[in-house]
Amino acid sequence: MSKETIGPKIKQFRKKRKLTQDELAESLGYSGKSVISHIEKGDADMTYEKILLLLRTYMLDANELFEVERIDKQLDDWRMEQRKTKKVAVYIHGLYGSAEEAKDYSYLKDEYDVVGLDYEDGNPWELKDTIINEFEKITKNYKEIIVIANSIGAFYAYEYLSNFNIKQAFFISPVADMHQLIIGIMMSKDIYLETLKQERVIKIDDKTSISYNFYKSLENHPDNWTVPTEILYGERDNVIYIENIADFLAKHPNSKLTIKQGAEHYMHTEEEKEFIKNWIINSLYQ
Repeated sequence: MSKETIGPKIKQFRKKRKLTQDELAESLGYSGKSVISHIEKGDADMTYEKILLLLRTYMLDANELFEVERIDKQLDDWRMEQRKTKKVAVYIHGLYGSAEEAKDYSYLKDEYDVVGLDYEDGNPWELKDTIINEFEKITKNYKEIIVIANSIGAFYAYEYLSNFNIKQAFFISPVADMHQLIIGIMMSKDIYLETLKQERVIKIDDKTSISYNFYKSLENHPDNWTVPTEILYGERDNVIYIENIADFLAKHPNSKLTIKQGAEHYMHTEEEKEFIKNWIINSLYQ
């Protein structure tokens, strides 16, 4: 907010609330009334931290003090500037999951902003632009980025996000080989490759289809993923083959595998969540 407009607004608010300059200064953490006096005269400005504190302390609607569109934009700009000194952990959910699952990683919030990448389930070949655009929007201006991805979310990470400056990735039950997963789906549904070739796209359920063009594109697709990656695999995972995980490890020498005994593909129990927490923390702060 410009000095030309904030001073009179602050003075008007203070008098309306019958506050002395000393009282207002104390509530905002200023050393004395002289600071408030300079602000009201236009000789000094308020930082955005103090503006936010003012709004919270006195339970104000921004409409009472400021031109809302202008202050909203300036606060957004300020928050964006603050990001340059902060870190972000981006969570990418799996099939039928939700960005809300990011709350399971709130234990990182002292050091990282934890944000779920929001996308609706769909065919992988149709989601590329959505994943890239949402990731770019989330991570813009952060100084450090880590990724936590679940199941097919890991595929979206290593397939679509390799050009971003990601410091570290954590893949939980990752789809490490989409090509082999499609073959497995076809076998389980008695779908022959020739049938897929003729029909081009075959619907599996309300949210899942397999595409011949996508299937073929995966055969010789370049692999540009170089991010240091921790992989957590369930001993009883009946969706992803351990052989696919082994191939991924062989192709990515900066990746490391941890096997969770007794766990299946979907790790969701409290004990499993605690295991995941320790797995991530031990890797981040070892």
